[in-house]
Amino acid sequence: MKRKIYLSILSIKLLASAVLFGVLMFAINSFMSYKQFKRQVETLYGDVTQQFAQTAVSYVEVDRIYYWLTEGNDGFWDSANQRLNELTETAGLAFIYLSVISHDYKYRTYVFDTVSSQTLSEPYELGYVESLEKKTPDYIENLRRTIENGETHSYFSYKKTGGHVTTSIPVRDFTGTVVAIMSVVKPMNEIQAYKENYLRSILVAALIFTFSFILLYALSLIMGVVKPLMMIIDETSHFAEHPGELSGVLKKIKNRDELGVLAKSVEKMSVDMNRYISDLTHATAEKERLGAELNVATKIQAEMLPRVFPPYKNHPEIELYASMTPAKEVGGDFYDFFMIDDDHFAVSVADVSGKGVPAALFMVIAKTLLKDAAYLFKTPAEIFEHVNNTLCEGNESGLFVTCWMGILEISTGKLTFANAGHTPPVLRQGGEVSYLKMKPNLMLAALSGIPYKNNEITLNPGDKLFIYTDGVTEATDKNNNLYGEERLLSALQKDEAKMLNPEELLKFVKNDVEKFVDGADQFDDITMLGMIFKRNMMEGK
Repeated sequence: MKRKIYLSILSIKLLASAVLFGVLMFAINSFMSYKQFKRQVETLYGDVTQQFAQTAVSYVEVDRIYYWLTEGNDGFWDSANQRLNELTETAGLAFIYLSVISHDYKYRTYVFDTVSSQTLSEPYELGYVESLEKKTPDYIENLRRTIENGETHSYFSYKKTGGHVTTSIPVRDFTGTVVAIMSVVKPMNEIQAYKENYLRSILVAALIFTFSFILLYALSLIMGVVKPLMMIIDETSHFAEHPGELSGVLKKIKNRDELGVLAKSVEKMSVDMNRYISDLTHATAEKERLGAELNVATKIQAEMLPRVFPPYKNHPEIELYASMTPAKEVGGDFYDFFMIDDDHFAVSVADVSGKGVPAALFMVIAKTLLKDAAYLFKTPAEIFEHVNNTLCEGNESGLFVTCWMGILEISTGKLTFANAGHTPPVLRQGGEVSYLKMKPNLMLAALSGIPYKNNEITLNPGDKLFIYTDGVTEATDKNNNLYGEERLLSALQKDEAKMLNPEELLKFVKNDVEKFVDGADQFDDITMLGMIFKRNMMEGK
């Protein structure tokens, strides 16, 4: 029902526009035709009255004009006046008058003035002076152009009864000088009948043309636009009510215009929609499967990292806590700690380049190799050299690992460590907090055969070590400002951080980072490990 209402409104609008266009064209054609008719009539009357004026000039002894104005009329004047009166009556003119214009164009002096018997007015006598001061500027300009340039002009005045035309021509003496103006006034009463007949015929023709145009245009709109649109609307409604199905009615539309293109587009849309629904169903199922697998992978990765704190009840010399927060479901960061033997404790924090599943898989390999190598080699440098050469074999993906690893001799507090391109840890020792800096070696899996260097320090009871990945220092706020190493060091130097245990310290740093980023997205994995060397075994005995 709504579709029919919409189409009815559309049909009414289209037909209304057609009617409006037809009326507009009717008005324009009628106006232009009338203007052309008026122009032709004025040209005809102008030519006729100009001929009458030239005939009237031929009746006058031009060289005697000034004599008549100064001495009065004579036989020549009477003869010319008689002939002008006859011309006025026989030609159906209203007036014929010859006048002399003053040099300042302020008055005119009549020499001849004949009046038709049909006109209820008296002629001006010879020598009558008429003021021109109330005439319009255009009127005075026409007089000037006639006298000074010898031009002929016609002035048309229209009234309900038809109006009249006044044509003035220059009158020249034997030297060619314009000495007077001959004016002829002819009524245009017959033009009213011409105009009425012309307008009547134009209106009838225009109405017939307009009605025919509207009828043909309405039929073309209904058959070429409204009907195909109704079919398209019905088909799209059917498509909406029966997803992916068309009734086939669009095949009846043979238009080669935009409506035909629209019909074919709707058919193509049906095919594309069916394909899209099928692909979307498959993609949704695949996404759910991948999501489930990623959840399992996240759980597996979390289970691969040590999660028991404190780690060793029989080694109270070490208090430790660690956390890893991946930027995606799975990450490339990892930490690890384990007892190599009763007196040596290994700890490592690493960061695999990249994110997601590839980084997570590489992380599993690197973590496993590091732990296995720790039981075969004595120092971190030797462990790194072995693991680096192993990772470089077949590393077509181009991934690499930054890693910091230390081996603590619990009995003495000696910490031997190596740095493979990793961020330096922060050490709190003797009330001072500083970075445990050394010249880092090349990251693992970058280039085989690279030597690595060991470094040593001795930890005293109460010394704290904070190891992290660059996800901490490279955390950014909404303006892309980095958290940075200085801000991290400043946070760890605060008095409130001095007495915190490892778990509390990691939460303290995490809160400080979150306060800085202020809700900005996390783009990198964040891994932290805090360790306190409480006392060595020799002191405990």
